Amino acid sequence: MKKIIIALSFVAAALGLTSCEDFLTKTPETTLSPDTYFSSKAELDLWANKIYNDILPTADELAELNADDNGSTSSLSAIQRGTRTPSSKSWSASTWKPLRNINYMLENNKCSDASVKAMYDGVGYFFRAWFYFDKVRQYGDIPWYDHVIGSSDVDDLNKPRDPRGYVMLQVMKDLDKAYELLPARWPSDAVYHVSKDAALALKSRAALFEGTFRKYHAGTPYVPQDSQTFGDVTISSEYFLRQAADAASKMIGTRKLYTGNTLGLAPKATDASYREYFLLETAETDETILSRRYSVDILVRHGIQFTYKSNHRSASNRMVNHYLQSNGESMTKRIGFAYKDGEATLSYADMFVGRDPRMAQTLHGPDYVAIDGTAHEPLSWERTFNGYRVIKYISDSSHETATTSTTDFPVLRYAEVLLNYAEAKAELGELTADDISKTVDVLRDRVGMPAMGGVPTEVDPMLMDYYPHATGSQLAAILEVRRERTVELFCEGFRQWDLLRWGEGALLTPLATGGFRGIWVNGLGEYDLDKDGKIDLCLWQGTKPATTAPATNIIEIGDQFTITGGPSANVGYLTYYGKEDYTWHEDRDYLWPIPADQRSLTKGALSQNPGWDDGLSF
Repeated sequence: MKKIIIALSFVAAALGLTSCEDFLTKTPETTLSPDTYFSSKAELDLWANKIYNDILPTADELAELNADDNGSTSSLSAIQRGTRTPSSKSWSASTWKPLRNINYMLENNKCSDASVKAMYDGVGYFFRAWFYFDKVRQYGDIPWYDHVIGSSDVDDLNKPRDPRGYVMLQVMKDLDKAYELLPARWPSDAVYHVSKDAALALKSRAALFEGTFRKYHAGTPYVPQDSQTFGDVTISSEYFLRQAADAASKMIGTRKLYTGNTLGLAPKATDASYREYFLLETAETDETILSRRYSVDILVRHGIQFTYKSNHRSASNRMVNHYLQSNGESMTKRIGFAYKDGEATLSYADMFVGRDPRMAQTLHGPDYVAIDGTAHEPLSWERTFNGYRVIKYISDSSHETATTSTTDFPVLRYAEVLLNYAEAKAELGELTADDISKTVDVLRDRVGMPAMGGVPTEVDPMLMDYYPHATGSQLAAILEVRRERTVELFCEGFRQWDLLRWGEGALLTPLATGGFRGIWVNGLGEYDLDKDGKIDLCLWQGTKPATTAPATNIIEIGDQFTITGGPSANVGYLTYYGKEDYTWHEDRDYLWPIPADQRSLTKGALSQNPGWDDGLSF
């Protein structure tokens, strides 16, 4: 794997390009000839390594995707602030160059070893599918290119956007080809290579996205016609949901979840394995389907831990409310708990009592033990802004500074596949008790949670309030699967895309949720949050008081920090971004704008997405 990472830098330098047309037409490596290259495994490997690096999201990229209703950092994204514009978007090197490289390899792979040729063709189809899935999620309709384009191919360079349904059908076909050609396991560094299981996992993810997007946006400008026929296939929401379920079903029961406790983070594995999975220096190979490799040896590191500290990565009260009680019941059934404004609720310490063990393995609770064994480490506002600090991915202090983390990062894992299957079946109205026992219950068993106990029929009013657009014949099951997905996949880069496909995009904006609400407080003054006899937090207005709270935890209530939701002033949830006022545009904001410069270059052949005004007359 050392070769895979190190070799990418000089290949990348040879591929610097300047415009969308150049990205599509320029020979990727001007010193190479297709007549002599791509004839050996070593050459294919070198070329494929660049594709891996360009297409797979990095740990840092996924970490930055977690600003949403369930958590945020000290900076908001463009989608949350409403600052996306046609002029601010650009189809630069990172947009089309990878597609050119993929198609180039597919067209010129001439390795005489049939098995090697098939493997790398499989790699090409897999990553072309990933490339286009990513583009459809952002832009909807997008031009489909399955071949290398020359500089004289004017028609191709100026073609209109293809319908998203057609493109996603090609994505499904590419992943079927990838599944057929890829090995079940590579001979070495298998977890860092795409495989048959990787093709199935990505297909379940992409098909679930498209199926639910079509369901929850049917009849809107985003999906003007749910059922369309391309060739001999009629696509619809149901078509893609069945594709998702079928792909995931092929993997169910063939893998298992990680249940280790080698770091000794807790006496029982059920209280440690979920957290430990995300701290492994070398990816394990049962749950992990595909991983990004990080290591000091190969000089490739990420900065999640540094970013989480510097940007005060915090979970919201909405996120915390998703966690069930340890007896499997919703928090809405717990005495003393309420989630509505104006009602008293539980303190920080009490919120962690008797909960799904994943909560204390994801967030800094009163009994938090650092990886170095430090028990009861105080909660610091240097690392949070609302009291719910995220500890997922947080390793020891050697990972604390910029770009020093060497924990491997799972890009595809078995837990997601289980959830993709359960959600697809629930959206189809076909989820069974047996399906649940093989999916959701497997996830719960890892942490010692009670089984779901069959198909849910009682709708949790809190979840219905959180997901008002959810609908279906198995509504209660849909909501409970969403709960499980929210808890299991927190901070893994899914939430933004989930809210967009579910038609709940407004929840990305602080205005829709009243800001990022954290712990409940009963007014100004001092707090012993973890009940250890020491003052942990001091909230004040006006004149700063004398206090024994740590300097980082002396918080002035005003423009930045507010307290809202209580029946009287300064009683309620400690809140950040409470004064953000961007209003979500339902008829525009679910897609990114097509860059205005590209529309100009094609003289309007590329149409603009609904609601976006780029000032062009075509």
